Amino acid sequence: MATTRLRQTFRVPAEESYSDDEVLDEEEQEKVIAKLREEDARSNKNLKRIFLAIPAISATTFLPAFFRSHLLQVKLMCTLSISSLIATAYILIFVPNTQSEPLSSKQPRQISRIRDGPIRQYINFLNGALALLIAMNVPTLISKEGVHEGFWLLCLLPFREWELLTGGDVFR
Repeated sequence: MATTRLRQTFRVPAEESYSDDEVLDEEEQEKVIAKLREEDARSNKNLKRIFLAIPAISATTFLPAFFRSHLLQVKLMCTLSISSLIATAYILIFVPNTQSEPLSSKQPRQISRIRDGPIRQYINFLNGALALLIAMNVPTLISKEGVHEGFWLLCLLPFREWELLTGGDVFR
């Protein structure tokens, strides 16, 4: 018993240690919260614009190869790649990110997911499959006659952008 320690009781700091500047009333707290939400929404809107520029610029890189090449395989790869990049931009704009929602709102999201159409529900899967199909076709382009040397690297862009911009969260 001699080795046991006695607990020290917790003491609340004295009232005078708090200053009036640190404590906000409910109305001030609501104003601060509203201001922070507004700044967050503005920041998210700006970031979304920046991230939408990535697939848009990447899609334009396929246009010269589409118009210059006479091979059907190159034209098909360009068309599929542009389609995948457009789908990635659609996902960024219209498909909500459920990872950023609080835990309490997960249940209503499952119910509204049923009401979503098949495009919103499966576009991430389909875009990932399309980008993977394009990436798997790259070995046939590496040493093909009539294909620009760096075109195979360009064909990896849709998969990498889908993976980076959507986070690859289709498999989670």
